[in-house]
Order: sequence, then C-alpha cells, then structure tokens
Amino acid sequence: MIWRNAIARMRRDAGGAAAVEFALVMVPLFVVILFVLENALVHWITASLDNGLDASMRQFYVRAAGPGTEQIDGVRTELCRQVAPFVKCEALKVDVAAYASFGSVDRASPIDPATGDWRPGFGGQHGCLAKGSVVVVQAALAQHTFQAFGIAPGQFRDGSRLINAAAVIQLEGNSPVAAGC
Repeated sequence: MIWRNAIARMRRDAGGAAAVEFALVMVPLFVVILFVLENALVHWITASLDNGLDASMRQFYVRAAGPGTEQIDGVRTELCRQVAPFVKCEALKVDVAAYASFGSVDRASPIDPATGDWRPGFGGQHGCLAKGSVVVVQAALAQHTFQAFGIAPGQFRDGSRLINAAAVIQLEGNSPVAAGC
C-alpha cells in the first residue's frame, strides 16, 4: 500500500522533469559541440600548414643552392611562424625529397602502415637539389585528438591524427644549383 502511494505520487509530480530532460539532452549536445570544435581546430591547423608551406616554398625556390639543413630549417621556420599558436614547432616534421622527374616521385604516406609510426627516413632531405629536379616538400604533424574512433585515414598507433601538407616545385634554369650533386 505504501509503495502504491509513493509510485502514484511520483507519477503525478512533474517538478523535476525539466531538469532531467535538460541533463539528458545536454550530455549528447556537449559531446557534439566538442566534436565540432575539435574538427574546426584540426581544419584550421591544416589550412595554416598549407598556407605556411606555400609561403616557405617561395623562399625555398630562391635559396635552393644552400645545404639541405638550411633548406629544411628555412621551411620549418616559416611554418612555425604560420602555425605557432596551436602547434609545437618541435612536433613538426619537414621532409624534402628531390627526384629526376615527376614520374619518379614517391607517393608513400608519412606513416609506416606496418608500425603505425613515422615512416623510416621521413623528416630529412633526400636526393640532390639540381636544375630540372622535381622537389616535393612535405610538412607533417601528429595531432593528438579526443576522437580515438579511427574515423580519419592515416591514424597513428597512439590514436593521433596525421595532418599533412605537400608542395611540389620543379627547379628551373633560373634557380640556383646545389653544389656537390
């Protein structure tokens, strides 16, 4: 009898219904808002990385005669200036590769599919920067996200997401030639 009265009173009492409905709606809404904000941050970093790589490629084209470390440092410095607010410069990898022709360009991912980590040798300079060579510059970053769902292609083993920008130029006759090639 006591239980029936208590249950009947609970059915009639609607005083806390709004608070319960609010709590039930706010949890999924908060998750969606965080998801949208994180995706916006990733896309902003991607756009900044693309713009920074474009700006640094202009300098790269002019200074193509310098040693490899100077080239990579120049690209990295410009990139760091472009993406500084949300990206640690130490986490940014810059890879400069020179090829004889467009057909010989290696299109391998910066991630080694077997290990789920950086591809061996990624993040340095490969090949000779000579007149006529095709130069591919990649800037890559492993961005840790809260979305460990594996929905983005190119995921690292630790669940971080690959953010990658690439630029391709061909060193023409007006660009300097690297010595010692």
